[in-house]
Amino acid sequence: MNKTPHANRLHIGIFGKRNAGKSSLINAITNQDIAVVSDVAGTTTDPVLKSMEIYGIGPCLFIDTAGIDDSGELGEKRVMQTRKAAEKTDIALVVCSDSAVDEEQEWIEFLEAKGIPVVVVLNKIDAIQGVEPLQAKLEAKLKKPVVAVSAKNRVGVEAAIEAIKENRPKGDDELTIVGHLVNPGDVVLLVMPQDIQAPKGRLILPQVQTTRDLLDHKCIVVSCTTTELSQTLEALSSAPKLIITDSQVFKEVYALKPQTSLLTSF
Repeated sequence: MNKTPHANRLHIGIFGKRNAGKSSLINAITNQDIAVVSDVAGTTTDPVLKSMEIYGIGPCLFIDTAGIDDSGELGEKRVMQTRKAAEKTDIALVVCSDSAVDEEQEWIEFLEAKGIPVVVVLNKIDAIQGVEPLQAKLEAKLKKPVVAVSAKNRVGVEAAIEAIKENRPKGDDELTIVGHLVNPGDVVLLVMPQDIQAPKGRLILPQVQTTRDLLDHKCIVVSCTTTELSQTLEALSSAPKLIITDSQVFKEVYALKPQTSLLTSF
């Protein structure tokens, strides 16, 4: 899924003050060190994009932004870049680490005015005395649930992931390639002639995306090349519900397919 285009990924923007632990939160959620972490405020300057796949969410594009409290002439330019990053964001994580959240509140209003779902994260709870009272105070002020997390110790990360799932844009998980043609348990046969233009040892992107879409819909996926089509059909105990093939061999596959099998192309 690393080849999934950016446009097909859920864009998750990370917003907050400098040194609130935004990059650390990305690393904790993805369980990888994909963002540069430093105790020095302002380590992240221009927005940084990183493609990942998270179990239960799917392909994502994280947008690690500069601090919303950046100052000076250069800092103002960085904040402008952060505002532009919001234009590409499907869901926003607003990260705070103390009770001073006036700027975060302004950004929440800014993001929600654009129709962007917002998840508020209280980070660095490993260094906070009285986490629950602070969490309640923030929820009362921001009028939103607050997820308590220690990105450093990877505590509360699953709750943050669940909040992303619950708040993702409506219809985002309804995008499908062939989901409208199949039901869970259906056998789907992929007939995939190996294109000489495809890199050796790899499948082309439409084949990968279709396979993943079928697996997400709980289908049983069987694959073969064109020359093995007859043998594959004989090996199956019943005709596949659907056969998907490349348009270049559509006529050949149509001639061999069982009468009850639907046929379409990648």
